[in-house]
Amino acid sequence: MNLEYINPFILASQDMLLQVANEETDIGKLFLRDSSFIVDNVIIIIGIAGGLKGQVIFNLQSEAACNIASSMMCGMPVAHLDEIAKSAIGELANMISGNAATIFASKQIELDITPPTVMIGDNIEICTTKSNSICVPLVMKNGNSFQINVSLSEG
Repeated sequence: MNLEYINPFILASQDMLLQVANEETDIGKLFLRDSSFIVDNVIIIIGIAGGLKGQVIFNLQSEAACNIASSMMCGMPVAHLDEIAKSAIGELANMISGNAATIFASKQIELDITPPTVMIGDNIEICTTKSNSICVPLVMKNGNSFQINVSLSEG
């Protein structure tokens, strides 16, 4: 996978986390994940079609998701991920992916994105269909991580 496909998602994620959740992030150490991997807690999957094909999978711990959802809902306390909080987290992934698609369009790569799929649980196994994923952890000031897993190939 071309490493240039990751930067639009990093830029869009950092921008959206700052805008909607007031979360500044630092980029952690990138790493390669096998096509099948296990994650905990909250996963948001966005399908990608068009000039590139595959998916982007965002994952984070439920505590971080609750904090982000709370910020997105003007500080309303979020103790657990109810339907409104899940919708907020899904919308965050949607906004990130839409902004990344806009960055790709400026480089003459047209993308379509699917609506987000939000999953919550422990030891969820994800299997990307195309290839390994490159994972970019964005580390928030409180130490929580918002991980971006990108698995794309040229259309």
